[in-house]
Amino acid sequence: MTERERPPSPLAALKGEKLTGPKWFARALETECETGTVSRLDTALSWKAWGPRGAPGLILVHGGTAHKGWWDAIGPFLAAEGYRVVAPDLAGMGDSGWRETYSMNDHASDVLAAAEAGGAFETGKPVLAGHSFGGFVTLSAAIAIGEHFAAGIILDSPIRPQTEQREGSPPRRGGRVYKDTGTALARFRLLPDQPCEHLWLLDHIARGSLKETKGGVTWKFDPDLWAKLSWERRDPEKAAASLKCPLAFVRGAQSRLMQAETWDYMRTVFTASPFVSVPDAKHHLILDQPLAVASVLQALCEGWAKQAKKHA
Repeated sequence: MTERERPPSPLAALKGEKLTGPKWFARALETECETGTVSRLDTALSWKAWGPRGAPGLILVHGGTAHKGWWDAIGPFLAAEGYRVVAPDLAGMGDSGWRETYSMNDHASDVLAAAEAGGAFETGKPVLAGHSFGGFVTLSAAIAIGEHFAAGIILDSPIRPQTEQREGSPPRRGGRVYKDTGTALARFRLLPDQPCEHLWLLDHIARGSLKETKGGVTWKFDPDLWAKLSWERRDPEKAAASLKCPLAFVRGAQSRLMQAETWDYMRTVFTASPFVSVPDAKHHLILDQPLAVASVLQALCEGWAKQAKKHA
């Protein structure tokens, strides 16, 4: 589908008008948070955190070309339940720096560095959760450096047989300069595209995706992100056998990326993992049902914490 054939952005009709969300979201945005950066491989990695230092750690990793602000409707609620919640920007995305090359293991190590700086490790091993591309980062972390984490949670990241995995890089995205924020917002779409009933949340994450530049505004992420990414097809069975921490899998019940065939296949591979479906949610479940996702994350974390105490 060409750019002309695509339906307009759901934000186009707003003509740049900023939307106000429900009262609970306004309160979430008012929640005190800490921000900072840490350097790894000469790259500044940005992070934000909610909740007191010294509380059990929970790390939230955004999807591809996204940013830490995608968790703004979820992080404060988890902090209120007693967690130190740290959301980093992956290299090449959000407010983090760009690199000449990216790899999944570097993303995983970047998350570790940002989470340590953000205070996620002050009372032991934290839980790591990632959505979409962030779920694949979580899987890489569970295999390569999983001994640092209590567990991992993968949110709507389809894991398919090796022969069915995608080859090649997605097309170049971003890089275009728009004259103003309203014009840029009129072009904002989710990837993969889907309807989103919460336009106020879509407007919020879209605005957080922009930065000022010469001549106007542009998207924050590196437009050559995918071309620079070193990606190898992974054998799911070997991955499952190589995990250094427990995993759980969560999907949007109506996600077109996680339909029955893929979901059932994952169950046959990761046999020790819990699998949870969030009703009335598509791939971008953290936008579709943010409060339900927050509850799922809390329940999984609490369950693992009780198991750890039982076996201590």
